[in-house]
Amino acid sequence: MQIDLGFIYLLSPIALLLTLTATVLACALALDSLFLLPRIRRLRSELTSLTTAVVTVSGAMFALSVSFLASSVWSAEDRARDMVFAEARAIEAMDIYLDYTTGPSREGILRLIQDYGTAVAAEWDSMAETAGRESDKALRNIYSAVIRGFAEGEQNRMLQQRLLVSLDSLATARQERLSIAQDSIRASQWLLIAGLGVVLLTTVAVSHAAFTLVRRIALVIISLAISVMLFGIILHDQPFVGGGAVKPDPILKAAQVPS
Repeated sequence: MQIDLGFIYLLSPIALLLTLTATVLACALALDSLFLLPRIRRLRSELTSLTTAVVTVSGAMFALSVSFLASSVWSAEDRARDMVFAEARAIEAMDIYLDYTTGPSREGILRLIQDYGTAVAAEWDSMAETAGRESDKALRNIYSAVIRGFAEGEQNRMLQQRLLVSLDSLATARQERLSIAQDSIRASQWLLIAGLGVVLLTTVAVSHAAFTLVRRIALVIISLAISVMLFGIILHDQPFVGGGAVKPDPILKAAQVPS
């Protein structure tokens, strides 16, 4: 199960940060407004006796959860970038091997590789979709051309094996890239972060219940901290989407796709 944040991933970094900050501050404001209720106002002195240890534990639990989630997200982004360069390296290796082949198949395979790069570029923004990829067809066409096109000559047959090894590397890197694109933070993880964030804001507000100005300043500071943490996670959660997205440029350059 996943939460579809949709438009949030398409926001610019500044717009994303402002949206998150406004949302968390609205939650903090709603929490602060509870202390204006008569029944809670009468309990403010008792609520203030909440020890700082509770606030510290709440903050530590939230920080640890965010840290683990951020580490996973940033690791996935690094892998996404690595897979793009791995695809490009595989195409470059094929291009080198093709320079030493003979026969009409060489030019045809170069055109098919270019078609693959064009298909990748066209599908980049919808990479998470699983059906109807033109790049699947382009990759199968390259396999077919390599297997059928170099049956004559000892050198061609030797280079055919090297081409297939590079093509397998290309297919593996591509599949890993697609798997990363389809992955995202799960609903249970978002609920955990949101719940711990609310607990942290609540404990901070309760521990400053008797001091209105101090309570509001503390809520604003914690809200800003939570917003920045969430910003860092969402900005990198889907590495192929958004302003800081990983681009297909290395693949397109290796496939010699015209810009």
